[in-house]
Amino acid sequence: MRRLLLAAMLLAVSPVAAGCSSTPPTCASPTVTTTVEMQNSTFAPTCISATAGQTLTLHNADTTPHTFTIKGTDVDVKIDASATSEAALSGVAPGTYTVTCLYHPQMTQTLQVT
Repeated sequence: MRRLLLAAMLLAVSPVAAGCSSTPPTCASPTVTTTVEMQNSTFAPTCISATAGQTLTLHNADTTPHTFTIKGTDVDVKIDASATSEAALSGVAPGTYTVTCLYHPQMTQTLQVT
């Protein structure tokens, strides 16, 4: 019982469990899209594929503002409540990125740029 409790405590404070992994998550079959929806404090779809230089349409269906912030890039777009905006992927190199909302850190999305 003590070993199980100790293992659970170690997992709870590990960098990977805390979302501090230096490697963005990957997804087996990303959705190819040009539109990202924000609703109920989540991004949809949760894993997308886009091409470098593409422009994404960002639609916030919530009653609070969100951001579309691609970690490791200069892309950081604020989208007001019930508004639509755009995020240009020009200058974003091919790779896998984590997208977050600066206001709601639990909101994450994986972006695969090809």
